[in-house]
Amino acid sequence: MAEVEEVEAILDQLLTQLGEVDDQARSIMPTRRLIRASCPDLDLVRYAQWQAGELTLLEDPPGGRADIRISVRSDDLVKLTSGSLTFSQAYLSGRIRIDASMSDLLRLRAAL
Repeated sequence: MAEVEEVEAILDQLLTQLGEVDDQARSIMPTRRLIRASCPDLDLVRYAQWQAGELTLLEDPPGGRADIRISVRSDDLVKLTSGSLTFSQAYLSGRIRIDASMSDLLRLRAAL
């Protein structure tokens, strides 16, 4: 199992990466979405708010259910960021789970 500090940094990096999309991808993103990224094996959860083309990492859990929920085990998250596991492989094998509307899934695909 990966170290907690390493996974916290990777989750923050992943969410920050979503906010660094190009103008074309930014234009198709919704006006407001709450994103929840978690590593259940370490009991880690991070939140971000996408609003008006900007992504902000949130310190405290917001009220209500997240619009986009991403769940991945810590070891798989480390493999994803190191390049030894591709996003497609992880998604198709069920190693990463994304719960979102179909339109949000398509938008995420464009952003990632």
